Amino acid sequence: MISSEILSGFNVDGDYNKAIFLENKSKQMDSDQPLKRMKTFHTDTHMIKHLAEEFFFKSHPFSDLVLVVKDKELYVDKSVLAAGSKVFQSYFQDANIDSIEILDVTPDEMIELLQFLYPQFRCTINNDNVTILLILAHRFELNFISSACRTFILLYLSKFEYINMHPNGGEFIQQDDGIRLSISSILDILCIWFREFLLVDDRTACDAILNRLARCNSSTILASNGFMDLEDRMKWKIFQARTKYLENQRISEFEQ
Repeated sequence: MISSEILSGFNVDGDYNKAIFLENKSKQMDSDQPLKRMKTFHTDTHMIKHLAEEFFFKSHPFSDLVLVVKDKELYVDKSVLAAGSKVFQSYFQDANIDSIEILDVTPDEMIELLQFLYPQFRCTINNDNVTILLILAHRFELNFISSACRTFILLYLSKFEYINMHPNGGEFIQQDDGIRLSISSILDILCIWFREFLLVDDRTACDAILNRLARCNSSTILASNGFMDLEDRMKWKIFQARTKYLENQRISEFEQ
């Protein structure tokens, strides 16, 4: 799981300067402040989730569509969904449609996405929701959400300082704040991000992820469920990047 110390959240309407300012400001606070901020963040998150469930689980004055997600019915507005998503626009070519079954997603995940379409919810992209938001934003062609997720992910990747091989064989990444994480704890997520960006042919994002994956030991990569779930062509690209990285390492050692 991604460390919550990296970024507590990234607002869709924010920008890099704001994120950097908040991060630098937080480092200057007393040692008891991070705990207070963490409690506030989780409290706000639970409150927002509760309000969102109350809104989407009940019919409201302008709701004219029901999304059937597993055993739940979510009440939404066609105009809101169509304004942000080309996929939903295509669904509504049939003016008489009043319900759509959404497969391969949980009610909580769908509500997480829907909140970003309704202005009354103050939504934040964070370590916990960025992956599912990226997947669903690509699926439903919600470009402003996928763009915000991309920005968050690239900023997160920029925090990688290096991967360190310890004597016991463990692999770790070290962030610029000094925190070390086991690479195996985030490898599945990196593979999912790589898959999503490759499917939309985002070469810049793919290269940024491959740059990190290439430094991982092959046995660690093969042990990842996220890697094993990839298509063969995606696996090949990762190992191609790994091979190139090792070759460059050998050349560098030879020149020294």
